[in-house]
Amino acid sequence: MSELRTEAAAPSAPAGTEPPSRRAWLGLAVILLAAFMELLDVTVVTVASPEIQGSFHTSYAQVQWILAGYQLTFAAGLVAGGRLGDIYGCRRVFVYGVLAFTGASLLCGIASSGPQIVLFRLLQGLAAALMFPQVQALVHVTFTGRYRAAAFGALGGVTGLAGIAGPLIGGALIELDLFGTGWRMIFLINVPIGVLAAIGARLLVTEWRSEQRPRLDLWGTVLGTLAVTLVVFPLIQGRDADWAWWIWGLLALSAPAVLLFLLHQRRLEQRGGWPVIDLGLFRGGSFGTGLVVQFMSFAGISAFFLVLAVELQAGYQWSALRTGLAFLPIAFGTGLASGIAIPLMPRLGKRVVQLGAAVMILGMIALMATLSAYPTDLSFWRLAPAGLVVGLGLGVIVTTVNDVVLAEAVGPSAGSAAGVKAMVGQSGNALGVAVLGAIFFGLLSGNASAAVHDGLPHFRAELRQLSVPVQTARSLERSLVDCFTARAEAGDRTEAPPSCTTLTDQARRTGKPAVGRLVNTTLTDTAQRHFAGSMKTSLRYELVVYALVFLLVFLLPLRRLQAGSRH
Repeated sequence: MSELRTEAAAPSAPAGTEPPSRRAWLGLAVILLAAFMELLDVTVVTVASPEIQGSFHTSYAQVQWILAGYQLTFAAGLVAGGRLGDIYGCRRVFVYGVLAFTGASLLCGIASSGPQIVLFRLLQGLAAALMFPQVQALVHVTFTGRYRAAAFGALGGVTGLAGIAGPLIGGALIELDLFGTGWRMIFLINVPIGVLAAIGARLLVTEWRSEQRPRLDLWGTVLGTLAVTLVVFPLIQGRDADWAWWIWGLLALSAPAVLLFLLHQRRLEQRGGWPVIDLGLFRGGSFGTGLVVQFMSFAGISAFFLVLAVELQAGYQWSALRTGLAFLPIAFGTGLASGIAIPLMPRLGKRVVQLGAAVMILGMIALMATLSAYPTDLSFWRLAPAGLVVGLGLGVIVTTVNDVVLAEAVGPSAGSAAGVKAMVGQSGNALGVAVLGAIFFGLLSGNASAAVHDGLPHFRAELRQLSVPVQTARSLERSLVDCFTARAEAGDRTEAPPSCTTLTDQARRTGKPAVGRLVNTTLTDTAQRHFAGSMKTSLRYELVVYALVFLLVFLLPLRRLQAGSRH
C-alpha cells in the first residue's frame, strides 16, 4: 500500500537507542488500528459487492463503482492529504481524517440505494486519503533508530494482514448477519473503531508539522483527478450507456486533461511553488518507467479480486463466507512469497519483479485450466492450487515493486516520489477494475445467447426422454433462451425477468415435476459454464498486464536492492 512519508519526507531524528515511552507505543497501536480499518475497506468490499447488488438491484456498473470509486478518490487525494498534514499538523489531520472516514462508513452502512452507496464510497476514499498519509509521518517522527524499524515493520505487517484478511472478514460478517445488518456491518463496524482511534490519537499521539509550511496545489489536484476520472468513468459506464458517442468523447478528453495537468505542474515548478508531482523525478533516470511498472502491476490486482468474487457468488451461488475462504490460498501464497522475495532482492534486483510477473502468469493460466476442467463442479480444493500460485506471484510483486520504482528517488526527492508512487498504484487499481470489469460484465451479457444455445441439444434430448410433446418442447426451448438472455442482459440477477416466469409456468403445465427440475438444472449449469467461460476469456487481460510488467522491467537499470530498504 501507500508509502507517503519516508526518511526524507520528515525531519531527521537522532538514531538513538533509548527506548520510546509507553505512551509512544500506545500511540502506535492507535495509528495501526486506524490504518488497519482503512486498508481493510479496500478489500473487504470485494465479497460484499454481490450482496450489495442483490440488496439494491444495482447494475454491474455500480458494483464496479463501489470498489473503483473508493480507489479513485483515495488515489486523487493521497498527495494533497499528505501536504495538508505538513501544513496543519499530522495528528490534527489524522484525527479529522479518521472522523471523516468513520462518518462516511456510517453513511455507507445506512445507504438505501445503489447511487447513495457509490457516493458515500467516494467520500470514504477522500477521507482515507486525508488520514492514511499521516500514518507513516507520525511513525517516523515518533520513533528513532531500531525502534523506528520495528514500528515500520509493524505497519508493514498490518498492511499485509488487512489485505489478506479483508475477504475473509467481510464474508464472516455477512454470514453472521449481526443484528440483521447483513453486508452493512462491514461498514458499521468502522464506527466504534474510528471513534476509539480518534480519541486515542488525540490523547496519545504527539503533534508534528513541517517547518517549511508548503502550500497545497489545489488546481493540480483537481486536474489530476479530472484526468483519471475521464478514463475510469467512461470505461465503467460504457456498457450501461451502450458505448454511446459521449462515452468515447470523455475518453478522448482525458488526453488534453493530462496535458493540462503536466503544463500546470511545470509552470508551478518554474515559479518556485509546490506542485503535486516533483517533475525533476522524471528528468533522466528511470523513475517514469518505474511508475509504469507500478501502475501495470496494480492494474491487475483489485480487478482480479472483484471479478473472482462475482464469479463465485453470482455464477456459482457461493455464500460470502465460502467466497472469503476461497481467497485463503491466495493470502497464504502472498505471505509465503513476501518472506522469500526479500532475501532475493540484494542478489537479483529488478529481476525479482519479473519473477513475480512470471508466476502471476502461471497462476492465471492454472486458474483458466481449472475453470475449463470443472466449469460446473468448482470447489475450494480445486481452486486452491491456482490460488496459491497467484498468491505467490502477487506476494513477490507487492513486496518488491516499491523498491524498484523508488530505486533512483533518494535524498530530497524521496518523499515526493513515495507520494506519487502511492497515487499511481491506487490509480492503477481503479483503472484495472474499470477495464477488467468492462470486459467481464460485457462478456456475460454479450455471449449469453451463444452460451444457452450450446446447451440446447442436451436439454432437447432430456425432454425427449421425459416424453414431452414436440410443440411443448420447442416452446420450452424458446422460453429457456429468452429467460437466460434476459437475465444476462439485465445485469441484476436478483430479479426474475417475465420470460423466466413464463418458463416456470410452462414447465409446471406439463404436469411432470421432472421437467421443472430439468429446467432449473439446465439454467444453473448453463450459468456456471457461461460465467466460467467469461472468466477464462477475461483472464487474458491479466496475462497481458503481467506480460507487460515482465517486459517493462527490462527498461529499468539492473541494480542490487537492499533487502527491506526504505527510501
